[in-house]
Amino acid sequence: MKKVIIIGSGPGGYHTAIILAKAGLNVTVIDKSLIGGTCLNVGCIPTKTLLDQTSALEHFKELLFKKKIFSSPESINSLNINVENLRTFQGEIIKQLQQGLEKLFVKNKITLIRGKAKLVGNKKVEVETAEEIKVLEADEIVIATGSRPKNIPSFGVDGKIILNSDQVWNIPRAPKSLLIVGSGPIGIEFARVFNALGSKVTIAEIQEMICPILDKEISENLSRSLKRRGITLKPNFATKLLEKKQDYAQIQFTSTKEDVKEAQEFEQVLIAVGRIPNIENIGLEDAGVELERNTFIKVSECLQTNVKNIWAIGDVTNFPQLAHTASFQARAVAKNILEKKSIFKGDLIPSCIFGYPEVAFVGKNEEQLREENIDYKIGKFLYLASGKAKASGHTEGLVKVLMEKNTKKILGCHIMGAEASSIIHEIVIAMQNDITVNKLIESIHAHPTYSEVLLEALEDCLGEAIHS
Repeated sequence: MKKVIIIGSGPGGYHTAIILAKAGLNVTVIDKSLIGGTCLNVGCIPTKTLLDQTSALEHFKELLFKKKIFSSPESINSLNINVENLRTFQGEIIKQLQQGLEKLFVKNKITLIRGKAKLVGNKKVEVETAEEIKVLEADEIVIATGSRPKNIPSFGVDGKIILNSDQVWNIPRAPKSLLIVGSGPIGIEFARVFNALGSKVTIAEIQEMICPILDKEISENLSRSLKRRGITLKPNFATKLLEKKQDYAQIQFTSTKEDVKEAQEFEQVLIAVGRIPNIENIGLEDAGVELERNTFIKVSECLQTNVKNIWAIGDVTNFPQLAHTASFQARAVAKNILEKKSIFKGDLIPSCIFGYPEVAFVGKNEEQLREENIDYKIGKFLYLASGKAKASGHTEGLVKVLMEKNTKKILGCHIMGAEASSIIHEIVIAMQNDITVNKLIESIHAHPTYSEVLLEALEDCLGEAIHS
């Protein structure tokens, strides 16, 4: 029976383990931390728990105060989230999912070892647990060690005044003022959470656009949405820590466009400038595994390293650092280990920003198409014109579809609005299977649903939209 060792129990690691174990292989998973990795314990699940509950509060307040849908006594004006109860609820969800994974490991006869793993050759892994140090042998090794928050050395993360995303997810407290350095998905999501919890939030971004990975038009709409909620945005500003006291940090903002400097005090600062792979001290050099850009593990289209029986998946590879990237790569690696060749392209990975409203996108944005001189058409539709959106009160946002003019193929889709993270998958499937816009609109979309907003945007690409 072929033996497989997987280093890391996050989405990539545990998906690979279960697929291989179901196929009858002898599987061992090693992780020095909690089962489920960053995603389950300090990332996707706990943060989305916060975002779903704070978004519900935001929407209810909007219906209550702006649209006057509900009548209530004056005391409801102080309606807020019970942070302690939210933290308890969050903890219960994490625990339930951890227990679910542990049961799956037992059910599929997967050995879980809690300890530090290090490659000591192409087929050997040294494991250091609390009790002993031992060497295990395997026919195949999968590296799925994930990533950690990228820090800014000059800020000196201390977990109290200066924090990273791994330290702030469980709401140790909602500060009166919070600076978030970096406006990627992590920064935007935590800005929404702490704004809803009552913090005065400022986002500083060194680049010209807020959340630079977005299509420019979506970024502009997102910026307006954040400002309406009272979040201060500072694009084109570099940040520098001037002074850190026991109860505040003094930050200097320097404009990247003008000769402007200003200083401001914040009770807490969250560094949200991305994540870096966990590749140190795991024996890559000893095993002869090559790196890419000296940061990521270099892999083939099959996710195989230069060492034949060593594979790498997830945040340690040079693909978007997303849980669903890792879990999808796991399927490819598992198939390859089972000698059913599978290639991972990684060119159609959907990305989402959660909260109120959601943002989701896949494929290319308008700026990229212009740079590549691609002849394209735009189809757009506003949530404001949707019957479903009006009925639910979620009228903020739009869908933007980019279509190749001649072939009618979808080149990209960008959504800001309710259920964007679900709606985007219709486009992912269409792009994956070369389903053209004129073919896609032949599918009936139920009424009234948010999927009709996407349908109208697709119809608009062909000049056939009914409600625009």
